Amino acid sequence: MSDDTDPTHSERDCLQRFMFEQLDIRGTLAHLDDAWAGVRDAQDYPEPVQRLLGEMLTATALLASIVKVKGTLTVQATGDGPLAAVMAECRDRSQLRGIARIRDEAAFTTDRVANGGPANGGPAKGGPAEGGPTEGTTALGKGLITITIRPEFGDRAGEAYQGIVPMDGSSLAEALEGYFVQSEQIPTRLWLAADAGRAAGMLIQALPQELARFDHAEHQREEDFGRISLLAGTVSASELKDLPGQQLLSRLFFEETLSLQRAEHLEFSCSCSHERTREALRAMPLDELEQIIEEDGDIRMTCQFCHAEYRFDGIDVAAVHAQASGQGPSGGEQLH
Repeated sequence: MSDDTDPTHSERDCLQRFMFEQLDIRGTLAHLDDAWAGVRDAQDYPEPVQRLLGEMLTATALLASIVKVKGTLTVQATGDGPLAAVMAECRDRSQLRGIARIRDEAAFTTDRVANGGPANGGPAKGGPAEGGPTEGTTALGKGLITITIRPEFGDRAGEAYQGIVPMDGSSLAEALEGYFVQSEQIPTRLWLAADAGRAAGMLIQALPQELARFDHAEHQREEDFGRISLLAGTVSASELKDLPGQQLLSRLFFEETLSLQRAEHLEFSCSCSHERTREALRAMPLDELEQIIEEDGDIRMTCQFCHAEYRFDGIDVAAVHAQASGQGPSGGEQLH
């Protein structure tokens, strides 16, 4: 693999999985450039929200890389703070989109943002005080972390699996690590970093016992994971964002033997469509839709993920409600 330190070439918008050859530990690196820009530019978010969304998008790509099931993985953090929610989804381990919901815009206008800090979007433990009341996950307040997996089998979706735990920790990485402690019981660590130009991250996870390759005692597995976590914890935000995968891993784990897999492409992609958006009209009363058409001439619906606009006239509305009442052919799947 090339040692080129410019990540704008072969390692833009990609995942790279790696394995510790002599340990039951695996990992993944993620770099998001154009994929992050597609999400970031869809809305004019305040800087703390933008950074948290970039971390969420990266974390979702990393978590999708360790899910065996083909389908869609959605990660959402919700709370009672000025930031109501931040959500990202990854389809087929490669197609990303995300969005944030702000409850109180004014809370972000006077926030002091610390720049150039360590990975995970905040100061190191025991370091300087955080930048303000909207720094890290404090913007979300008290809330929940929800991870949903929707398997896909050909052209149909399977039954969704969902895990929900209280959100703990001052950073998104800590909150997601808490999810694995409470829900999965699999030792997992994450390091995340995002700015206006790039989002990046690293995941380290102990292999589940059923996938273990070595007959190591449990205490040995714990010691190995603790040691690797300490080494990984020395990574900085700039290193995560700027160093090519091979160079970063060599710096962090220079005494370990690792295998780094070929990079897998990531991209911004929205699953909205005219047909899916059309189905959303079925949930609205016909008389309300007709009134909108009478006043505005048509109905315009804009996807908040990608800003694509869909227009519907009176004929469209009549056809949708005729199908809903069983007077015409059904079509489309429910918009999520």
